[in-house]
Amino acid sequence: MIPTDTNILERFLQLRRFRQARKYLNGDVLDFGGNKGELRPLVSGTYTLCNKNYAVLKHKRFDRIIMLGVLEHITVSRVKPVLSMLKTHLRKDGFLILTTPAPAAKPILEVLSFLRIVDRKNILEHKKYWRKHELYALADACGFRVVTYSSFQCGLNNFMVLERSDGVHE
Repeated sequence: MIPTDTNILERFLQLRRFRQARKYLNGDVLDFGGNKGELRPLVSGTYTLCNKNYAVLKHKRFDRIIMLGVLEHITVSRVKPVLSMLKTHLRKDGFLILTTPAPAAKPILEVLSFLRIVDRKNILEHKKYWRKHELYALADACGFRVVTYSSFQCGLNNFMVLERSDGVHE
């Protein structure tokens, strides 16, 4: 969760995540954990922001659910319930798009946070750094199929596009 008054490096990293997701920012978009809505100007369609108030999700379904730099902030025991809940708000032909740092990013981010180059509190909130095979297993366990996987920023970040694999139709 990057504050809008962030430093130039954090803003650069945020924009790199936005760039990864850009082609998926159409239709009815839910920005889950989207801070103050910095993604909103890039969305062509309706935009809903959900941080901690899940009430905004009531009776809504989305074409796209975006989770950029969010998964690592969720307590591991809550990840499956959160993803399963989000799946109920994803339309049958929709996509869940996420980015999350890989384990190789951990020492780099910790040093940068120690030196106060990036927000220390934000980095200390990271609960888990996800490996590719763990993300695939998580997707499967939550009823998703991986459409696209790639790493970016020299392998320090994961990017995934998921779709529902449960055959549920609206």
